[in-house]
Amino acid sequence: MKQTLPILLLLALLIGGCSSSKPVSNANGANLIEVRFNEGKKAFEKEEWLEATTIFDEIRLQAPSSEYAAEAAFLEGMARYKSGTFISAAVDFRSVRRNFPSSEFAPKAQFMIAESYYALSPRAELDQTYTQYSINEYQTFLRDYSNGTRTLLDSADHRISELRNKQAMKIFLSAELYIKLLDNKSGLKYFARVVDSYYDTPSAIESQLRIAEVQYERKRTKEVREALATFDEKFLITATQAQRERSLKLRQQLSLQ
Repeated sequence: MKQTLPILLLLALLIGGCSSSKPVSNANGANLIEVRFNEGKKAFEKEEWLEATTIFDEIRLQAPSSEYAAEAAFLEGMARYKSGTFISAAVDFRSVRRNFPSSEFAPKAQFMIAESYYALSPRAELDQTYTQYSINEYQTFLRDYSNGTRTLLDSADHRISELRNKQAMKIFLSAELYIKLLDNKSGLKYFARVVDSYYDTPSAIESQLRIAEVQYERKRTKEVREALATFDEKFLITATQAQRERSLKLRQQLSLQ
């Protein structure tokens, strides 16, 4: 911790813990915890993330029952998030949900848990563990706060769609790699996995078309026709013009055989 809790604040907390009277105030009549909280907010506004984190951490630990505790805990998480320490931020936001479940900051904290993992989600070709963590947390937000702020609900839906397509792309790239390595059986298996598990993503449309194209290269006429029929049934409306033209070209080639 960058600095210890001021002696006056410690005295105020000790007195407050032994008495039901109002918190001790300084000479100007200001609540000492409030003063420290405002100092933390000023540091936050100045983007002095370490200073803000230190102050909010003091308040959270030393005055957990104060009227500022919930916001201080949330802003501590935000300071860590802004500084790029996303795992620590997720831990802080989760503590807000756990320790202040009825506060106005609980829904925001749940959303920010998901945002923290979203920030850690890597490119599609890399491991997607954090991507799944993020999806899980957005889904928790949608489940637990379905009557919440429309903007956050819409953002969660959009993030989930984006992350699911990244997961689908990961599998799609693996399928293409297998095809490049002449392991058509594994490639087709992975394309089918995208279609089955991520049917609502752009990668599913491309995967279904690739199944048809790979089967054509394998001279499996029956399988090509089946794959094209599935493409028409499930994806023709949402397919791009280029994808429709590729589908048409395959049909024309089949008719010439």
